[in-house]
Amino acid sequence: MTRDIQLVTQLKLQSGDTVVVPKTPLKLVQHHALYLGHDDFGNHYMCENVIGNGVKLTRVQDFFHSVSEVTRIEKFHGNDFTRKLVVQKALLKLGQPYHLINYNCESFCNDIRYARPKSKQVEKAFVFTSFLGLILLITGIGSSK
Repeated sequence: MTRDIQLVTQLKLQSGDTVVVPKTPLKLVQHHALYLGHDDFGNHYMCENVIGNGVKLTRVQDFFHSVSEVTRIEKFHGNDFTRKLVVQKALLKLGQPYHLINYNCESFCNDIRYARPKSKQVEKAFVFTSFLGLILLITGIGSSK
């Protein structure tokens, strides 16, 4: 059994599932990628949006090569037809540029799966920085007197 098939079987991946893996040691930042399925030659593929590359296809074994753990699998709840549509939509996005705020890996996956390019990570970061800025403003830290 190839490493691709072992990983797909172990994680019970189906087309349209999102694989979430940590990008930082404390898991503050997570990377999201879509499992697309396999081709006629048995090669299994992920589709991901990567800084510097944009949306690209990646073989499953290459995706997991440097992954030490999986945070979670977000199962796609659809039928065979909607799974095929997800794969087609992802392939149409190949080459689309990465943008940290407007179109990152998480927003790409949500765009493909739900037609909503949103990133909870970006929303949380915005809330946190806004809160921090408010605290600094209230306490006067950083202001010159």
